[in-house]
Amino acid sequence: MISLVDLVWCMLLLIGHRDLVVSGVAVNSARQLLDKPDWLYTCKREMPNENECFRKLFEGCFPALADGIPEVGIVSFEPLLIKSVELQKGSGNLVLSGGFHDLVVKGPSNATVKKANLDLPNNNLTFDIDLPLLRIKAKYNLKGNILLLPLVGSGDVNMALKNVQTSVITKISLRNEPEETIHIDEMKVSFNVGGMRIHLTNLFNGNEILGASINTFLNQNSDEIIKELRPDLERGLSGTFKGLWNDVFSKIPTKLWLL
Repeated sequence: MISLVDLVWCMLLLIGHRDLVVSGVAVNSARQLLDKPDWLYTCKREMPNENECFRKLFEGCFPALADGIPEVGIVSFEPLLIKSVELQKGSGNLVLSGGFHDLVVKGPSNATVKKANLDLPNNNLTFDIDLPLLRIKAKYNLKGNILLLPLVGSGDVNMALKNVQTSVITKISLRNEPEETIHIDEMKVSFNVGGMRIHLTNLFNGNEILGASINTFLNQNSDEIIKELRPDLERGLSGTFKGLWNDVFSKIPTKLWLL
């Protein structure tokens, strides 16, 4: 499940004291790749970052992931489909309960990898990803207060997140599944959002005047809303990214890309 801005990358997380819980996550039991696909770069195992090799390798995976890799059970994430989200935030300037469902997120495949570094001797993998624009459509059901103003409604939500900059630091290990693969053991995520636009329909049982006022307020105070959510979102995004990349890495043996 997810939260207002954790609709950022894969937009899932555990807000606060487990306020958000990812649901409906399928386990990918498909086999590993047997042969190197054309889109997969190769790097030297001893010097994977030479001439930005690993960054190019990492970024080169995104078009394939956008289309999906059906032979190893990796579905397309463009658009990214999220079944449901629950939100229960009960402190500070945000007090919200309810959730989102049937989320459609467009834009993840346009990611640019600004930096990526693989350090096998020290079991570290770090990367910075920029997403110029994420567009999200979903159904919502929310009740509570945002920055002391009431928010009650159930309907459609449209959201745009601009210039999403994400930095990820991980601890990794090597596993045999059955061929050797990278596994992410720990992950820390930080992010910044350049801007947010949001529109909620049917607020206050369809009261157009109140609805317009709240939507205007949300957009005028988007920076403050993101600031309120950031610490919890960063913790939750770690779980989302960790699951996503472990699913991908587990299907691509290191022998195909670390020579």
